[in-house]
Amino acid sequence: MDAERQADQVALRQGSSQPSGRKANRAAQDVALRQLETLLAAQARLRKAAEEQARQTRRELERLAEAVCPEEVDRLRCRSPEGIASLPPSRIADMVLAAVGPRLQATVPGESDLAQRCAEAEARVANLEARLRAAEEQAAQARGEADLLRQRLHALEEIVVCLDADPLQTRHGPGRCDLVRAAADLLTAAGYAVDSLPDPLPIPGGRAFLPDLTLRLEGKPLPVEVEDLDRPRLEREARWEACYTLGGGHLCFVAPDSQTLDRLRSEVFYWAGTRSLALWMTDLEQGRGQRGEAVWAVRRG
Repeated sequence: MDAERQADQVALRQGSSQPSGRKANRAAQDVALRQLETLLAAQARLRKAAEEQARQTRRELERLAEAVCPEEVDRLRCRSPEGIASLPPSRIADMVLAAVGPRLQATVPGESDLAQRCAEAEARVANLEARLRAAEEQAAQARGEADLLRQRLHALEEIVVCLDADPLQTRHGPGRCDLVRAAADLLTAAGYAVDSLPDPLPIPGGRAFLPDLTLRLEGKPLPVEVEDLDRPRLEREARWEACYTLGGGHLCFVAPDSQTLDRLRSEVFYWAGTRSLALWMTDLEQGRGQRGEAVWAVRRG
């Protein structure tokens, strides 16, 4: 059992829902979450500013079109309720340039003021089009970065949820986790080295079995089933078979109370038949306050 698992076991026995190895991880994840939320808010402000700049630039381009080519703008209004708003910025710019171009070509000597105004209008259109394109690109980039930040934020939130979760409840569900915790506490108080979150144990045939608990006996992990007889019979017996194989014929059970223990003992004897069996059984009532092997209310073999 590595150091982090030992720390988790101590924290679990003390009733802590935040094992010591997880607290530092949670703190780091909280910092990362706050940083991401700050970046996401900044990206939202940047996107809003870029979109507002794009709207202002487009309005300026539309006003220029209404001043330079009002007849074309009116025709657009007749065709569609949206009028000039139905056109993309590039089409509006082309329309303005198309109206300004002939005036430049038709300019005669002495009409330099008109030529200058037309040239200025043409330059203004080009500038507005460039500004609008840059604003739209900036807004699109901000939206893309915000989407990536939201994905990272969601992933970190899921990690924090996992860190907050009770590992026993995650493994056994809310209905059994308290029973498994109580059984682990009982055996720990009796003096056994108990693993409340054991790793899967390999059994012949390439399979692996995940016991409810394990205790160290003669330097080896011995599976312990926390049995309330709520599992389906076939599932229970399959688990007992795996424990029997892993324990070399040695079975350990913890039941919630003496009545369940009596029923369990009868079922196990019937299931085992004539097989050689070392059977240690106890319940949370009879085992309380007992030390060593005295914690086992039933000891056979």
